[in-house]
Amino acid sequence: MGGGGGRGDRPPLSGDPWLPGGAAAGGAPDGRGGGFLLPLRGGRCPFLNRENLCEIHRILGAEATSLTCRTHPRFIEEYGPFREVSLCASCPAACDLLLGSTAPLSFLERETAEPEEPGDPWLCGLLPLRERMLRELADRPRPLQERLEAFLLLAAEAQILLDEDRTEDLAALAADWKKRETAVPPGPGLFPHALRVLSKLEALDGDWRELLRRAEEAPPAAVPETLLERLGTYFAFRYLLKAVNDGDLLGQAQFCVLMVLTAQRLTAVCGFWEAVRRLCCEVEHSEENLEALRLAFLRDAALSPGAFLCQMRS
Repeated sequence: MGGGGGRGDRPPLSGDPWLPGGAAAGGAPDGRGGGFLLPLRGGRCPFLNRENLCEIHRILGAEATSLTCRTHPRFIEEYGPFREVSLCASCPAACDLLLGSTAPLSFLERETAEPEEPGDPWLCGLLPLRERMLRELADRPRPLQERLEAFLLLAAEAQILLDEDRTEDLAALAADWKKRETAVPPGPGLFPHALRVLSKLEALDGDWRELLRRAEEAPPAAVPETLLERLGTYFAFRYLLKAVNDGDLLGQAQFCVLMVLTAQRLTAVCGFWEAVRRLCCEVEHSEENLEALRLAFLRDAALSPGAFLCQMRS
């Protein structure tokens, strides 16, 4: 990792990392003319020194490190006139920050001297809508299940406007929306089906599917609503504006709610902190898994908005 010369937790590798072509680190051409691929040894970067600090960062500075090292554990989204940078909860330190407080999760803003680029016209409506959806999540006098339901229902109404190409009405919806009584047909809710859908995705760690299987059988564990709220806010901030790319705001909202409910479900088998970290690692770091879930929300009746509402009212 870059930053301040990120620390590792394994003994260092001997050898001079500055030999031509990364030879000391066992580097090999990547086959695409773009540089070298450097294998990890026992999960350890070969450029960490005996103090577990990055030699590239120490000698050449952060700008000389790889893109992964400069950005990890951050996600960076470019929206034209602004950029959003968020930490990924798959990183243990970032997970500590996310779950180490019960205060409402907030985000810092700052101006830069970078030239402003034009943004998508949809942003004018999606930005106030996201703010309203975040306020729904943060309305602590109400039970969390009720807040998640409002979050999803508001997204469903906004999706109608997006489908009808009425994005100019999104800001008014965000300002004036009131939750209406919604009848929900009887059904089983999301679980255990949602866990089985997750188990069919690409697994990054060998025991992930076993954790999901055990969660099917384990009784739900109690998790403070303040922490579940912070997790929902984390996902909402990260994902709702991605609707600017494909118009699928409802799918992004379903994803946010599913991640909260799944982390709560996994808590019984591995604890809440580990459930959040593992869930983020398995899903957020795989575009294929994210896309598979987006398609499942569209095609799988057992993951429909109605199934979400059944789950939250059960």
